[in-house]
Amino acid sequence: MNLTYLQTFLVVAEEGSFTKAAEILGVSKGLVSRHVSSLENALNAKLFHRTTRRITLSEVGDELFTKAKQIQLLASEAEIRVKDITQEFEGDLKVTAPFEFGKALCRHVIPEFVREHPQINLILDLGPFKREISSGDFDIAFRAYETLPDDVVGKELGFIRNVLVCSKGFAQQNEISSIEDLHHHSFILNGQNERWNQLTLINGNKEYQIEVNGSLVSNTYSSIFSLTKQNLGIACLPYYQIEEHIKSGELIHLLPDWAVKRHKLSLLYAQRKITPRKLVTFNLAVKRWLDSNHLYFI
Repeated sequence: MNLTYLQTFLVVAEEGSFTKAAEILGVSKGLVSRHVSSLENALNAKLFHRTTRRITLSEVGDELFTKAKQIQLLASEAEIRVKDITQEFEGDLKVTAPFEFGKALCRHVIPEFVREHPQINLILDLGPFKREISSGDFDIAFRAYETLPDDVVGKELGFIRNVLVCSKGFAQQNEISSIEDLHHHSFILNGQNERWNQLTLINGNKEYQIEVNGSLVSNTYSSIFSLTKQNLGIACLPYYQIEEHIKSGELIHLLPDWAVKRHKLSLLYAQRKITPRKLVTFNLAVKRWLDSNHLYFI
């Protein structure tokens, strides 16, 4: 079986279009059609049902698609393995993380890592999208998963520790001295997920559940932080994001004996027989940072 033809078939199946497949592969639509036809001739079977408006996989095509995906993963694994052997402690290291946690990495981990290992090209992708790890698109991912994927190695870092904060001005105008006071004050709500406004507060072995309310909603920690500074309400934010602002007095840490149990964060990387030394070195740098800042997680 011609693997080039198989790769063309896979892209056509994924895109549902010969035209889009040609654009992705950087070849003509005619060449894509010839590759698929040659593959069909070699297998003596039709791989697609074609109409003037759409194409769909035939029963044989559906079976071949499953196997082609497996072959693609094997090819990616082989490429990664060769790079691990030949590149050793150099080359690209691609890291993806949520935006705010990525900002913390940029403050506390990345600068020293880059200075100590200039031969490594560190490529960062910060944002909410869950990038592919098992196929080798990214080497390391920091993500909040309730259940870890089966095709990656996952190291749980713990539950992110959020704290309740407000501005000086808000604290002067509103008395918040007990946990029951939270029911009577406005929060800046998190619009990314409504469940995140149902808080689980932790104090040793004690837990307190509260669904907070407010008329102001925003979907990023950065915007919530900015609004909090302007006396607009109480916010629930990751301690690693606002630690310096609490210490400087810019934000008031409310009910400091209580913390909010947030998402469980894990460090993920692809399963490999040999883990590259550059990946291990970066993971250790992150571990050292977190071990020295035990208040970031619960």
